[in-house]
Amino acid sequence: MSSPRKYVFTGGGTGGHVAPALAIAESIRQEHPNAFFYYVGVAGKAEASMVPRAWEQQMAASQASLHFVRSRGFPGVGPKMIPFLLDLALGVLKSFILLLRWRPDVIVATGGYVAAPILLATFFLRRLGLIKPVIFLHEQNAVLGRMNKLAVRFADKVGLAFGETKVPKSKKAFVGYPVRKAVAAKRKGDAGALKVQAREKLKIPSDAKVIFAFGGSQGARTINRGIVAALPRLLADPKVWVIHGTGKQLRGNAYNGMQDVKTRLQKLQNLPSDWEQRYLPNDFFHDMGSYYSATDVVVCRGGAGSLNEVCANGVPAIVIPKANLPGDHQAFNARSMERMNAVRVIYESVDLSQSVAIEQVDPEVFADLLFELLDSPEKCMEMVKAGSTHYNPNTTKYCSQLIDAMLGFAEGPQLPEPPVLAKERILGLNSNQLISLLRKEQHSLSVEERRLALYKVDGYLASGGYVLPARGCRMVGYGKFASRKHILLSFAADKDARGYIKLPITRRDAYHGLLLLGDASEDVLQVLELGICDPYFEARMMALKTVESLSRQNSDVEAFHRYLPKLKELTTHKAFDTRIGSIKSLGEIVTDFAQVEKIIVERRFDSHWKVRVAVLQCLTRLVERGIISAEKAAIEGNEVLRTSDGYRMIFPIKEAFNDLPGRSVLKE
Repeated sequence: MSSPRKYVFTGGGTGGHVAPALAIAESIRQEHPNAFFYYVGVAGKAEASMVPRAWEQQMAASQASLHFVRSRGFPGVGPKMIPFLLDLALGVLKSFILLLRWRPDVIVATGGYVAAPILLATFFLRRLGLIKPVIFLHEQNAVLGRMNKLAVRFADKVGLAFGETKVPKSKKAFVGYPVRKAVAAKRKGDAGALKVQAREKLKIPSDAKVIFAFGGSQGARTINRGIVAALPRLLADPKVWVIHGTGKQLRGNAYNGMQDVKTRLQKLQNLPSDWEQRYLPNDFFHDMGSYYSATDVVVCRGGAGSLNEVCANGVPAIVIPKANLPGDHQAFNARSMERMNAVRVIYESVDLSQSVAIEQVDPEVFADLLFELLDSPEKCMEMVKAGSTHYNPNTTKYCSQLIDAMLGFAEGPQLPEPPVLAKERILGLNSNQLISLLRKEQHSLSVEERRLALYKVDGYLASGGYVLPARGCRMVGYGKFASRKHILLSFAADKDARGYIKLPITRRDAYHGLLLLGDASEDVLQVLELGICDPYFEARMMALKTVESLSRQNSDVEAFHRYLPKLKELTTHKAFDTRIGSIKSLGEIVTDFAQVEKIIVERRFDSHWKVRVAVLQCLTRLVERGIISAEKAAIEGNEVLRTSDGYRMIFPIKEAFNDLPGRSVLKE
């Protein structure tokens, strides 16, 4: 008799990676009750609590065990690379020891940095011929995660929850998303009875309108704050109950969801007297099946786990995908299901109420959509019906049968064909690609594409550092997203006692965004007064270009006369590019040659030839605007030419002079 098979599971950090691994293990055990199961994760993460709880209910203690190795998320190039590489090396070393001790038949990995040590150790040991397990990856999202993207190269098969995920055809297997039986209550037939039982268990009235909001095992700040902000309006309806999963503060996660919620609850006003009875917050829910069964509308992130659990339980959902994730995978997931009419999506926008820009959802829009679904059973049933086509209850069986086939003990399962969805041209683009698209194609974007583009732009504006917020400012301009003008104004001009809040490059690109928007309203003109005095030369130059551009587009140049004193002062600035910008701006806004004549004379002798070119360009604009005659401009321009070094003209000066209207008068 052959010895029992050994399965090593890895993946985690968040519940979205752990839950599918547990579901696959559950299915394998049904087929192979004598098998041994090992789970390898990182201490202090979701797997530390989820795995023991699940396996205690499913398996004998001698059959299943949980082990921890060192690992951490990829930090990017920088000083944090050293501890990252150290932890990874220690994790791989311990994984060598565990794998050589167990000599498993199968490695099942579900993604996340937690899986890196085991997968890398397996790769090296297989190459050396010391162990020979098959490797089955499962990718839950529409876009491969960073770890799975690397592991696909040496995996034997890759199970997918979304058909459009890019994987080599020879390894691709569309199996769906594995959901544990305890979670997949699926409201079939006796749906009403399930709801009644769940509500009795949770002590919720049978006629209540129940909202179940959560943001995953670690919580989601946007969802937490959106729910709290909407509470006064939601609970004003005496039938509304809100179950709220705030998330645990796992190791390495700075955000404490429960504490954030408690702090914000203390500031709320106009709550009904029974609000504490109808608002039920908790940091984590283990019996998810009961909560799904009791619920009328779910609010969740765009993680594949949450979305598939929603479909498995037949509950309509409002999805708020997290921005700035690799490949926009949460937005991809949400959009795939929104196009099927299985969910409704609200995208994060930018909140400027704090000292830094962060993601938010508008509580009024949020509450409106919640009530729209709570008060429309017909819409909800349509969403549930659509969602049922996305979730396949045979997914876990497909995975276990596929693994058996990989081992050569059975034929592979007959897998379903994935749905064919329209291609996206916004999601998945990086910041430079999105800038390029908005520059070239912004007029051809559909309403939905503009919505997706703005979601990405908001994510960049609210991100840390300065590169992405700066690029986000330019995207606002290229995309003509006038609704985000207030963010550009804030980024350009906000100061506190210590000085400017935003870094110089972000301020520069905020002025660039305002230039591209072409808005000459009073609030923009006020900010530009500060901008042309910005101590950082690139921000100052972009503000000057914006003054020049807006005044050229605007027939009411008197609105720009507020800048005359400062522009005249800047014509003698030590930076030659500042002198250029101020001279060219004067050419757009003066209404009398006397206002600029002295400056024209003084700058004939400027030490930098580009400044003298700017003088000629200023004269050209004065002619075009009818401020001076062509003959007058030619005479003044000739003096610039005459004062050039030894009358040996630098070609750009000669070129600019030749562009002067009326130059022929000099030949008469």
